[in-house]
Amino acid sequence: MATMDRRTFLKYSGTAAAALGTLGFSSFTWSEEPAKPAQLVVRAWGDTWQESLDLGVSQPFTQKYGIPVVYDNTEDNIMQQKLRTAFSQKRQPPIDVNWDTTTNAMKSALWELSEPLTEELVPNLKELSSIAKPELVEGWPLVSVYSYTYVLAYRTDLVKEPITSWKMLLDKKWEKSIGMYDDGIGFTPVAAVINGGSIPDNMDPAWEFYKQLKPNIGMLGGDEELTQALLEGQTPVQCTIIANALQAQRQGAPVAWIVPEEGVVLERDALWVPKNLPAENTYWAMKYIDFALSKEAQEAWCGRLGTPPVNKNAAIPDYMTTDLAFFTNEDKRKHMIVVPSKVSVEHEKEWFEQFKNIMG
Repeated sequence: MATMDRRTFLKYSGTAAAALGTLGFSSFTWSEEPAKPAQLVVRAWGDTWQESLDLGVSQPFTQKYGIPVVYDNTEDNIMQQKLRTAFSQKRQPPIDVNWDTTTNAMKSALWELSEPLTEELVPNLKELSSIAKPELVEGWPLVSVYSYTYVLAYRTDLVKEPITSWKMLLDKKWEKSIGMYDDGIGFTPVAAVINGGSIPDNMDPAWEFYKQLKPNIGMLGGDEELTQALLEGQTPVQCTIIANALQAQRQGAPVAWIVPEEGVVLERDALWVPKNLPAENTYWAMKYIDFALSKEAQEAWCGRLGTPPVNKNAAIPDYMTTDLAFFTNEDKRKHMIVVPSKVSVEHEKEWFEQFKNIMG
């Protein structure tokens, strides 16, 4: 992390700080570290997610720089609206760093709510794998900090024959046995690809596949509901994020997962800095993101989450290296269905509505 101390910037004057909201933080540079804020506020998912971030990133950051980190657990979509309101009213946003889904982060970037990251401000951007950078936009309005896939998870005590293709979920023996997310996230791109469609130009095959699959759906829910259903065997087959399957396995459930021959959807979560912060908050928020992208923080944070790091120098846990469900090298990308986050932003509302209309 020595590179974190090599950044030099022109220290802002009162006039520069006043102009910051109009011209943007990236218009200014610094010759020395600015004053440290009393704290940094990071929006985070709660429970084990926040704990992983706290142990892997925030506590070491505080030890290094002396800045306490506190958390705001406001749901990500609600926070997005709060940030839009603050921006429209030219008020300081309620958080300094947003830990967000990459799709939501891209939506905020397209609304011009995010402060651009640069390699000068965040030098660890140069150490990241290809999936860390947002597609179809210029620069770094956000940075993806790890990846995860939506695998086919199953109970090994209830599923005796291997499921090698997503199409096998149409078998009548799975009636009321399949679990997935209540908006189709993580599976809609699969449904399109395996039924001859294309993303986003020809999604009708996805909706036809869902109509065939509907009798076999036993539960639609979120992460907590899907994990609990795996633990209890309520839905012995699921399309769920790999972290949920890992959590169920770690709690003693006989759970395994597979990457079917058609591949799995790969997604990411991101960190970004909202505009209109005091200049010193923006500076230290970017320091926080740079710290989170360091080799050491990536190993600690992602290791606890069970997600592959994006820093190319970070050590990869042995169980991830040969498993196709974890994006640990570029060769595995051919097994991933990657929808650019800009495409997801433009089409997700329609996709969610179609899914809900079909599933009722």
